[in-house]
Amino acid sequence: MYKNLVTHNGKFHADDVFASVIMTRLFPTLTIVRTRDETVTGDQSNFVYDVGGGAFDHHGIDDTRQHANGVPMAAFGLIWQQFGKQYIADLNPELAPTIMQAVYEKIDSHFIVGIDALDNGVSAYQSEVFTVPDIINDFYDEDDEANSFNRALAFAKTILENRVKKTIAKEIAQQDVIAQATFVSDQILFVPISGPWKDYAEKFDQLVFAVLPRKDGNWMIQGVPVAHGSFEVKHAIPQIKEEGIVFIHRTGFMAVVDTAEHALQLAKDVLNGRES
Repeated sequence: MYKNLVTHNGKFHADDVFASVIMTRLFPTLTIVRTRDETVTGDQSNFVYDVGGGAFDHHGIDDTRQHANGVPMAAFGLIWQQFGKQYIADLNPELAPTIMQAVYEKIDSHFIVGIDALDNGVSAYQSEVFTVPDIINDFYDEDDEANSFNRALAFAKTILENRVKKTIAKEIAQQDVIAQATFVSDQILFVPISGPWKDYAEKFDQLVFAVLPRKDGNWMIQGVPVAHGSFEVKHAIPQIKEEGIVFIHRTGFMAVVDTAEHALQLAKDVLNGRES
């Protein structure tokens, strides 16, 4: 067992704060020591990250460790790579191995990679709106460093736990969707239950529309995005006027109709070039 968890003092960032969330969850009896004192960071009985030049410090000029998309890893990614599955299992010990692997990969690619990118100066991941790293940085108060770190840690703990738990729930629900979904054609996917479908649909290059139920009793046609996370769809639905159509979004990414049969027929009509 380690003696302490050790990371750097001074200005903290999202990568070391989120890495601390994982380590304090897995090693709850250990104290976080924030220092750059080499007698502490070099002590092999401590678990050291984001400082000290060890396995979980990414600041070496020759460090080539990367995420799958080529983004350099920061402390958060390095800790996740080693301890992510253990952290997920601690939150939900009953997960099937396939769900575990999917959650591990999606947290990395949909959440951690952005934080690591910003910490390493990969500005392509910088949003025009306030990012999670922005919020973490705003907790820092150089006149009250210890308390500001603890407040940031509590905030990050909530964020990461919620993200993992929601990803687990989504993966489990998606397995039900996959089990019941059928391909009407190579362009239309019929999903008879409500649930997450986009990650599955995005695996099929030819797929254009998904037809699925709504909680209000109507049915919906949704366009498959051109890329993950994009609001642009492969084929917009035109503003068709006919009985049974409840609503078509002005951008054409989705339509609401009265029945499953109507939704399927409308999807076929749109693909066949019907415009009105």
